[in-house]
Amino acid sequence: MKMKMFLAFWLFCLFAFFLTACKKEIDFDFHEIEPVVVIEGRVTNEGASVVITPSRLVTDSVHPHCLQGAVVAISDNENTIILPYDATSDSYRSPVAGKAGKTYQLSVDFNGRHYEASAMMPPAASILSADFYWMSMLDERMLVYELWAIDPYPEERTYYWYRIDRISHHPHFQGKRKTEPYRWGVLDDRGCPPGTVFLDMISASEKMMDKDEEDHWKAILYDGDSITCQLMTIDRSVYDYFSSLRAGQSGGANPRSNISGGCLGYFSAGSITRTDTIVFNRSKIKEWKKE
Repeated sequence: MKMKMFLAFWLFCLFAFFLTACKKEIDFDFHEIEPVVVIEGRVTNEGASVVITPSRLVTDSVHPHCLQGAVVAISDNENTIILPYDATSDSYRSPVAGKAGKTYQLSVDFNGRHYEASAMMPPAASILSADFYWMSMLDERMLVYELWAIDPYPEERTYYWYRIDRISHHPHFQGKRKTEPYRWGVLDDRGCPPGTVFLDMISASEKMMDKDEEDHWKAILYDGDSITCQLMTIDRSVYDYFSSLRAGQSGGANPRSNISGGCLGYFSAGSITRTDTIVFNRSKIKEWKKE
């Protein structure tokens, strides 16, 4: 538990730094280059999907549509599935679920180029609990999302990707997407009690929520917001990819892909578990207590 408090302290320090850091405009001279192929593929216990897009400049905020005309296949050394393009999801998709313990190969042929990758699918981490708490840190009161799950590999290093989604009907978001990814990240089981893994994510400070300034609307949770979280076990290569992606976001650096053939992106095989939906109610948030 000391390790947990240590991690929470450093999370708070990082949180405070980004909120209080001075803003200064800096002009960068970005060199324009020809777009390259970006492949984002995954096979899970919920099916398989692959999105192929052209790369874009760091100054371009428009997300491109999936490129059509590719031959996309996923195999497990026994069966091969061809993923057709699905216009509804704007991706190559198959409802056939993957199975834990198997290694999957991705094959993509597009515009005369061949790309391939492989990933092993770990078993799922069963979620034990997930809730919000108030945690006092120094002179601040922080809203923290805490999730506990069972570590499927208690004797080995285990890696996870998570995404928290929010559905909000607050007036601040009228005319905008009501469902959006709220936070995402990766973690491993270092510092966790044996056989378990936990996520402590700082959402917002109580002062920030009280002030309700527009710059912080995306970080603030409002009464009536619906919160769900998906936790996916992943292998080390995908963990490294998302870790470097997060670290390089502010500078526009590209993470190293685990797909061969000269493209950007990643291919993962993982098992997903989801939390029950939490309807946020600030008045019912409890104080965090050390166990």
